[in-house]
Amino acid sequence: MRQRVPWGIAQRLAVLLASFSVLAALLAGYYSFDSSRARLQGRAEQALLATTQVLARHMQAGFSTVARDTAFLASVAAIEQDREALAEVFRASLRNHPSYLQVRLIGVQDYGLERVRMDREGGAPVRAPEEALQEKSHFPFFFETLALGQDEVYVSEFGINHEGGEQHAVQPVFSMASPVVRGGQVRGVVVVRVAAQQFLRNFNAALPASYGFFLSNRWGDFLVHPDPAQAFGFDRGQRILIQDSYPPVAALVQGQAEQVVLSQAAENGDEPRVFSFVRMPYGREGEGRFLVVGLSQPLAAVQGEVANLGRSILKILLVLCTVGVVLAAAVSRLVTQPLKAMVRATQALPQGRPHGALPVHRADEVGELARSFDEMEQQIRRQMAELNASRDAMAHLAHHDGLTGLPNRRMFEQRLVQALELSRRSGRSCALLFVDLDDFKSINDHSGHAVGDLVLQAVARTIVGAVRQSDTVARLAGDEFTVLCENVDSEEAALQVAAKLEQAFDAPQWINGAPLPVRVSIGMSLFPRDAQDAQTLLASADAAMYRVKQLRRRRV
Repeated sequence: MRQRVPWGIAQRLAVLLASFSVLAALLAGYYSFDSSRARLQGRAEQALLATTQVLARHMQAGFSTVARDTAFLASVAAIEQDREALAEVFRASLRNHPSYLQVRLIGVQDYGLERVRMDREGGAPVRAPEEALQEKSHFPFFFETLALGQDEVYVSEFGINHEGGEQHAVQPVFSMASPVVRGGQVRGVVVVRVAAQQFLRNFNAALPASYGFFLSNRWGDFLVHPDPAQAFGFDRGQRILIQDSYPPVAALVQGQAEQVVLSQAAENGDEPRVFSFVRMPYGREGEGRFLVVGLSQPLAAVQGEVANLGRSILKILLVLCTVGVVLAAAVSRLVTQPLKAMVRATQALPQGRPHGALPVHRADEVGELARSFDEMEQQIRRQMAELNASRDAMAHLAHHDGLTGLPNRRMFEQRLVQALELSRRSGRSCALLFVDLDDFKSINDHSGHAVGDLVLQAVARTIVGAVRQSDTVARLAGDEFTVLCENVDSEEAALQVAAKLEQAFDAPQWINGAPLPVRVSIGMSLFPRDAQDAQTLLASADAAMYRVKQLRRRRV
């Protein structure tokens, strides 16, 4: 049994135009071909330009992601002064971002001496030893970042890495840096160094093989070129400029235009190509810095569509002499309905609205287009879901302790302020318990920091299990924990909560299958009896805890 060959768009259009006379068909075909040829080429150029604009927006989003990571790491460094803990945060950042080559904290003192540096060696994060830390005060990413405010990010120009070291091969890189602000003063700088080629590969990897990708800095020096020998010529003492190779792009470099489309022969004498370039803002607002992003496509691909159009029109002209006009309305409806469905889906996608079913079951060009659109839509939704999940994870990490999973100091202080405000309105007291481990330093010294971390995790579980479900347990720093007890009617009620917490530590903590006695000192303060604001209340509980340590009698 012969397999049925599905009709394509050309055949259906031929049936639609079958009632036209030979003379009218010849005239219509001639003028249609003449006008459509220019429109097809213009449409192909606009499509290439739209693709370039989308690529530029994706690159901007990628740079913004690196900037947010840099500012976040700087905020962590402002809170976390333990270098070991900070190194683990840097290590996690390198693991999660394969394009990051290095994350480091540079102190203001000692001529910009590095305090913590995490390098990528053989694909794995490795912390630099103390003797390998260097002074960086003479680098722009240090002294220019010192002038920035909190959460502002310095972005370097693209360049070739020459800092040396086995882990730093000579390769294109760029850096982002953010100041570490603590107590209103800049205490240091966090710098993230990114491998440019791997970073950019995330954006141009999905381009068809026939496409060429270009990137230049604001002076026109090629940073990315299909011919790698044309890139980073300034590092070899040469100026290979994009405006010299493609003169119309000079309008972008000089700020006279935002986008350029042109057609010309390739530099190596190959077939002519269509080029589109857009000016992409880069760096902080107000600096006026930018990159030029470009794509190219063989002109033959556009001209091939024109040739296909001519052959299709010729077929239509031959068929029009014999086919009647009766089928025109039915065929028109058959063709336009799936196209309208595609238009509705295209309009609904940017707004996130649902749309009807697409004609993905068709075996013709419309079916191919529908399937391509459906795959693109699913990919966009997956990327948005991953982006939202990453954002939620970053938000959780910013407000929770990475070791115990408890709220950190920032989140606890926010919760404390809210609780005091509710207490003022309701008239009911609240209690703050300050819990500190006794002799925790000796545990770290004799058993190691790994056991110390297990002890902190066990203590966190014990505290959470001993207090009420409505109470807020947080880890402030090191071995210091706090418990916020809301709606406490009296001091006796607060002491009952503290006593229950004290009894929970009568039994030893089980660490690695072995019992380990852990004792705690607990200080308590009541609102509004002992303080009228959050900081004073916390300081009062802290002072009470130290008095307990000095008395060495009761633990509350």
